[in-house]
Amino acid sequence: NKARLIKTIEKPYGLFYVCGPTGSGKTTTLHSVLKHLNTPETKIWTAEDPVEITQKGLRQVQINKKAGIDFALVMRAFLRADPDIIMVGESRDKETVSMGVEASLTGHLVFSTLHTNSAPESITRLLDMGMDPFNFADALLGILAQRLARKLCDCKQAYEPTSQEIRDFIKEYSDELRHTAAWKLDPGGEAQKLLETWTEEYGQGGKLTFYRAVGCDKCNKSGYKGRVGLHELLVADDTLKRLVQERARVAEIFAAAVEAGMRTLKMDGMEKIMLGLTDLKQVRSVCIK
Repeated sequence: NKARLIKTIEKPYGLFYVCGPTGSGKTTTLHSVLKHLNTPETKIWTAEDPVEITQKGLRQVQINKKAGIDFALVMRAFLRADPDIIMVGESRDKETVSMGVEASLTGHLVFSTLHTNSAPESITRLLDMGMDPFNFADALLGILAQRLARKLCDCKQAYEPTSQEIRDFIKEYSDELRHTAAWKLDPGGEAQKLLETWTEEYGQGGKLTFYRAVGCDKCNKSGYKGRVGLHELLVADDTLKRLVQERARVAEIFAAAVEAGMRTLKMDGMEKIMLGLTDLKQVRSVCIK
């Protein structure tokens, strides 16, 4: 996901969104993206409400509704200041989104956040706001959906799952894949392939290892310490742009994105379970559809 994200954000112009509920780390992710792109030659303007993180080299503007300074007004001012990159704290209304699309089509790289549950859902939400599907499809680079799950403390206990547990785990993971062509054709074969890939990537001695929370003084006997990000990165390729232009349903966009290699929030979370970063209980609690 990280390599795909870096490749997407390093493009010279376009529109990129980070979506998720309040407190899911959207602003932090956007600022780490800006930090990656922040060079002395790059002019970066941000409009935030409020400015939560300050960075050297960024021109940061705080929104003040009482004084009549809103996102749309600031965006208009930014476009006159010859920026390379614009970051808008939140795309709340049609005017802000339209200006973001316009800015990205005139050669700027635009980043913003949305309050939506998943990456494919964000596309239909933006189209429902009244966006022109052709301009929006041209401008879109990608959408990153994000959640934060509790991270297992170092006191976690490794165990070998039973064959039934592995079957249930594969079934839950493949729920997200069942609409793809390969899984429709041969679900059994694909499940076997998946298990082999996992064993190779995450297994120890040819066997999968899961972890459970234990609890110690460091984590106040909770078994968890800190948080880990779960990500769903949708990259706008030609197929996806065509679906946006056709105003396709969420299910169609979702199937096309998974086919193109998108891992959903739950899939990413379940892979992080095998890495020992979190457990199924936490992944299920943050990946409610």
